Amino acid sequence: MKKTAARRTFSRVAAVAAALAIFTTTAFAAWHFLNASEVADIFNNSALSAAFESENAININTSVTSGDYIFTLLAIVSGKDIKEHPIYSNGEILSDRTYSVLAIQKTDGSPMPNTSDDEYGNMPFYTSPYVKGQKPWIVNAHTLNGGYSEMVVDGVMYRILECDEITMFADRGVYLGINTGTIGNHSQAFIYNDQTGELKANPNYNGSSAVFELPFDKALADSEKAERYLESLFNDPNDTVERNAGLDIGEDLWSSIDWDRAVPVTSTVKELTVDETGTITFTYDFEYGGGTIIVDFHEYFGDNQKPQSLIIHQIRSDDILYAICLSIDENGTITGMVVMPE
Repeated sequence: MKKTAARRTFSRVAAVAAALAIFTTTAFAAWHFLNASEVADIFNNSALSAAFESENAININTSVTSGDYIFTLLAIVSGKDIKEHPIYSNGEILSDRTYSVLAIQKTDGSPMPNTSDDEYGNMPFYTSPYVKGQKPWIVNAHTLNGGYSEMVVDGVMYRILECDEITMFADRGVYLGINTGTIGNHSQAFIYNDQTGELKANPNYNGSSAVFELPFDKALADSEKAERYLESLFNDPNDTVERNAGLDIGEDLWSSIDWDRAVPVTSTVKELTVDETGTITFTYDFEYGGGTIIVDFHEYFGDNQKPQSLIIHQIRSDDILYAICLSIDENGTITGMVVMPE
């Protein structure tokens, strides 16, 4: 049995999720899906395998065909410490997690490339949970401390997605979405209704996308926990107030800071590029925190590409305040950095 490995993670500001291995193997005929428990077994994760066999697991087995791919959501399960190799955030184990298993096939019947093949990764897939009523570019796998493992078994790709426990949102409605491309393809792959909070796949997307509505029992909802969790995320990319990790940061505190006089943290300054999806990725790590910021270039700079600097996010770590700044110069060079109040 041949295996190869790679790493795939998502992360949010000041919380970098640990990565999971990706394996390739062959075992079963392509027409026969592995069940979620069997997928976990191939990753030698007996605890997760048992969880998918338990009464808490929800077997879904629903398929959606979109473009060149067939996406099948096999099962989902939530629980505490049900994985043998935990993910850490800020040095602490993330215990309450949700796991889902999807299968990806090509509509023409040709096999998905193995991770050892040269063409592997040429077509990326972004898989993420979404919460009804919450903007998908704010609440997604990145901000939910997500990560995934994937393998190819006889031409079928199986992906285990994990994230912070999402049954707390059961009374709101929860989706699982997948699209070809990256997180930067949100606005093209999906249609978000601001009035109803509903999320749908965009039939006119130049790629493949699917949205599954998760059949959670509303009795599993924890509205207070959900509200606290949402308050820890960025409510809006243009907000000047952030509620991070349960710390109430008042608007007066932020408004008193003159960011024009902020001092760059030299070790974090780096030149950035806009990828083919129109997104900018900035990763930083310094003594007061670390993380990855992924933003849509056109959302912040639009067609106005004259020299300018923008504060993208403001963060509090204990008693330390800092911000993420993106700037563009007269030559179109984009620079990312952490800045601190003077």
